[in-house]
This record gives sequence, structure tokens and C-alpha cells, in this order.
Amino acid sequence: MIPALAAFFPGKLAAIAESLVLEDDPRPHVPGAAFLDGDRLRQVLDAFAANYAEPDEQAVATQWSKWHFSQLLPPVLIANIAADWLLPTAIDRIGIVLSPDRRTLAIRLPGEGARLPVSGVQRFSPLVEDHLAPLIAAVSRASGLPAKTLWSNAGNVAETVVSECAAFLGEAHPGVTDARALLAARLWPDGRRNELFEPIRYREGRRRRRICCLRYRIASLPLCKSCPLDSIPSRSRRSGKE
Repeated sequence: MIPALAAFFPGKLAAIAESLVLEDDPRPHVPGAAFLDGDRLRQVLDAFAANYAEPDEQAVATQWSKWHFSQLLPPVLIANIAADWLLPTAIDRIGIVLSPDRRTLAIRLPGEGARLPVSGVQRFSPLVEDHLAPLIAAVSRASGLPAKTLWSNAGNVAETVVSECAAFLGEAHPGVTDARALLAARLWPDGRRNELFEPIRYREGRRRRRICCLRYRIASLPLCKSCPLDSIPSRSRRSGKE
């Protein structure tokens, strides 16, 4: 674990932070900037597609992105929300440690981070603007998967983390309040559209995504637990149509 994070992830929580490492990690890695190159990214997605007997290009991209976000967002958001700690996650400064099938195993950071310089929803701006936005745009271009679906994948993970932080810290905790405000805001303070707006809705006590992730297009995969669909569409999973 990164030494500066040890106090934020004690005991059993330490496993959450294992996906963040520093530049002395000996494992091979790919520079984050390489994931903005369409050809390199398609190679990664093509290799990841080998996990499925009948891969659909967009569904493969959605599954790859969900794995990446699940490695990145929990430790980064917990450090931000619970400890006011900003980690250096800009895509062009990090490295990504990949498994043999090219899924994200760890994020290689250029430093341990520092105390947050701002509060409010702006505390999440570096993560959103310098990592999520450029990576999502690149994955969308490489796969044809709509960017809104990728943002929804990130938002789904983020909302889960925020809810867990709220259960542990309380809704009145400043970090939790700021995170809830981010997910509830249609716009950033400067008027830009907030792509993380309301990724999850609760209907009749059930947690549902606002936008389907399209994983049902892979025949071996069922609907996800928070799918907004009640059943798999009758049209061909492989048709690319809704």
C-alpha cells in the first residue's frame, strides 16, 4: 500500500487501496497516455475480448471500463471523501498495470498525493477532468460505445462508494455532502454539463442505473444487479441495436 494511505485504510480496508501503487512497483506497466491512442487502446480491448466466446465490441468496452473504474474509484474517492486527500490520477501522469488478459490490475501513481486545496464539488474536478473525461472519450472513440454509457459505468461505481462512505461516516460528513452534491448536480459550478449526474435512481426500493451498460450483448453474461431493464431484450444481443 502507498504509505500515505495507510491511515485511511486500516485493517480490512487495506485491501481496497492495493490497486494503487507508486512508481517503485516492479510490475510492467503501460503509460496512461498510451490509452488515449486509438490503436493501442483497441489492442487492449481486443485482447480483453478473448475472455468471451461471442464478444460484442461495445459490450467488451463496457466490461473493460467497469473493471478499470472498480480498481480506480473506490480508493481514490474514499481518500478524497474521508480524509480530504487528493491523489495524482491524471491519465497522462499515471501508469496502468495490466493482467495477462489486459484488464486493469493497478494504477501506478507518480506520488502519494496531498491535502485537498478546495472543497465542494470542485474537490472531485481533478479526477473527473484529468482521468475520467479523457479516458472515456478515448474508449468511446475506439469502441463506438456511447460516452454516456461509460460515464454511467463510472457513476455507478462512484455512487456505491459514496453510499458506503455515508453509511460509515454519516450523511453530515463534509466529504459525503460534497459527493452527494456532485451526483445530484446537472451542471458544474462553471456551467459545464456534469456527466456524473444522477447515475443511479431508486425505484420501489430497488437500486437501478439510469443508463443500461449493454453488457447483455455478451451471451454469457446476465443483466447486472442494477440494470434498468427488467429482462434481456428479445432482439439479437449481437445486433448492436436497442
